[in-house]
Amino acid sequence: MTVFLNSKVVYKRILYMLHKEEMIYIMKANNMIHYFRSGRYIMNSFITAINVVLPLLLLVSVGYILKMRHFFSEVTLKQMNKLVFSLLIPCSLFKSIMTSSIESVIEPKYFLICCVGVVAMILSGIVMGEKLCDREDQKGVMAQAIFRGNTVLFGIPVVSMLFPNESIVLTTSMIAIFVPIYNLCAVVTLQLHADMKTDLRTLIISVLKNPMVIASLLGFALKLSGITLPTAVMKTITEMGSAANTIGLIVLGAVFELPAISQNLKKLSIITAMRLVVWPALMMAIASMLGYRGIPLATVMVLFGAPTAVSSFATAVQMKGDGELASQAVMMTTAVSVITIFTWVYLLSEWNLL
Repeated sequence: MTVFLNSKVVYKRILYMLHKEEMIYIMKANNMIHYFRSGRYIMNSFITAINVVLPLLLLVSVGYILKMRHFFSEVTLKQMNKLVFSLLIPCSLFKSIMTSSIESVIEPKYFLICCVGVVAMILSGIVMGEKLCDREDQKGVMAQAIFRGNTVLFGIPVVSMLFPNESIVLTTSMIAIFVPIYNLCAVVTLQLHADMKTDLRTLIISVLKNPMVIASLLGFALKLSGITLPTAVMKTITEMGSAANTIGLIVLGAVFELPAISQNLKKLSIITAMRLVVWPALMMAIASMLGYRGIPLATVMVLFGAPTAVSSFATAVQMKGDGELASQAVMMTTAVSVITIFTWVYLLSEWNLL
């Protein structure tokens, strides 16, 4: 009887050990799958960041080389910059609004969170500009460099890479809503510092006459009314809008002065930290704590963590801001964004938030 009981105990122990070993193997397999998935995300995010940023830097280099070979005159650069500001960027904005699906995909709670974050980011940019810049022509430029991101050119490719088999209509819709808001706030901020004696009536008229504001208002009016433009007209607008970043980056490279960065290094460091680290970290933390994962969280990442918008340079120059600081902010945030977007994707995938 004793032998039978002992053998029964041994049998149970053997089963327990086998079960334990099986669980260990399962855990190891799950860990391997997790690390494989993380590694895939890391490699894909790094390649995507390079593929998004490198063409921008190469276009800037083209402009810089052409300037060194005296290809452009000062008059030509001013005319090209005016073309980008007055026609090409407005066409890009109009097309983005007209082709979005704003009305059907955005959850009110999620939209409210992003709205509060955007307002806070805009206010932080304005405060930073007022506190850290002595020159009037730099205050508005620093403010827009902090809150005005390159979400269209940078954000959409990144989210598409992370979710290749899913619809990213939420991302494109959020961008279509907030880009005009960024642009409007940039115009108001720059206009205020372009002429400190401007009264409210003059300011409103100046803002409403701005090409970007006109394009945004017209786009929303047509979108909400349900009016569609002929295919030929929309294609023409799309083609002109697609040239905005290309020409804008070439002009940026042609006016860029590398030695001048040292004069604005403190301001540029703060712009880069706020634009690429502080605001994306804060907003992603809030969104994740409220339960958002996947595409909604990735949308927050690119909405608050994309580098400074290329169009901010053309806007600053045309509105009497410091074009030098504006060009440096675009260059520095774009270059550093390769590291930051890679880091954010790695951390989010490690924490199983994507």
